[in-house]
Amino acid sequence: MEQLQGSVQICQVSDIERVQCGDTGIDGAGCEAINCCFDRAQCFYAKEVTVQCLRDGQFVVVVASETTVPRLSLDSVSLLEGGDVAPCRPVGTTPAFVIFQFPVSACGTTMRVGRGYVVYENGLSSSYEVASGPLGSITRDSVHELSFQCRYFGSEVVSLVAEVNTVPPPYQ
Repeated sequence: MEQLQGSVQICQVSDIERVQCGDTGIDGAGCEAINCCFDRAQCFYAKEVTVQCLRDGQFVVVVASETTVPRLSLDSVSLLEGGDVAPCRPVGTTPAFVIFQFPVSACGTTMRVGRGYVVYENGLSSSYEVASGPLGSITRDSVHELSFQCRYFGSEVVSLVAEVNTVPPPYQ
């Protein structure tokens, strides 16, 4: 699966940076169905934010450092509530990705009930580092906020991601 986000190929993840997505042995169609990339026999997360809603009532949120320009500082990415306390802290980190997995009833998740469905919504944000020098302050990090939700319709599960736009990077 070669998806495009603007001019960036989001599935162009080096072998060493890939994080497995889905169960071992998943095929291309199954991989695409859970919003991941598939290359020959491997299902892996793309260079974006991936939200998965599990049938057992769990969120899986995977954030790539290349989600923004300049790259996100992954150690600053956190859920809106819960901080560094289980189950709200990351369950895994690599130089390229941070991974959260938590129950839909935790970490400040809100719930709404509609006609025949239930919506669970949460969000994450990243802070930025400001360095002070003799001539003033400078930052090279992006600010990123994201809302995401899982909708459960009887036995069907749907995920949705909504980004909050931030100030664009300066011209280079």
